[in-house]
Amino acid sequence: MRKAFLLLLSPLLLAACVSSTTTTAPATTATTPNYPYKIKEPDNWLMDTSHTNTMAALKCLKAFETNDTVTAKAIFADTLEFNFDGGKFKGTFSQLGKMMAPMMVDMKDMKIDMKDWESVVSKDGKEHWVTLWYTQKWKTAKGAVDSVSLINDMQFKNGRISKLNEYDMHSKMPAK
Repeated sequence: MRKAFLLLLSPLLLAACVSSTTTTAPATTATTPNYPYKIKEPDNWLMDTSHTNTMAALKCLKAFETNDTVTAKAIFADTLEFNFDGGKFKGTFSQLGKMMAPMMVDMKDMKIDMKDWESVVSKDGKEHWVTLWYTQKWKTAKGAVDSVSLINDMQFKNGRISKLNEYDMHSKMPAK
């Protein structure tokens, strides 16, 4: 029985030892998939590996966290657009500071818990964006701890932030 088993196994072992000459087909060029929605320029973005805009976006957020208006002002364009939950702003950095001052009074010990970031550039090189995902935590003037999860999309022009779109998700559930 053993001899018969070895005789049956021998061809399999020999076949396994013979090198295979199969070839793989060359990669086909990517075509645009048939997306269920149509846009002007699908798949128009490339990763920006220069890190310049990412560093500027992170420094700007750190300046906000530490209330460093000098650093923040240097990173923003002369005129900026800020779209946020419940409003829109377009103007200078100092005008933005005046608008935000009342809100900042009630935010003490600000801490940023960064989750991720991504920097992209359009294939034609005309648009540069950095997206940040983070949780912002602070204490209110009354000592209560609060937080909000945020996504910031920052558009850069000439190395400075010209547009900021902020999307938020508050952690607290409404009372029933």
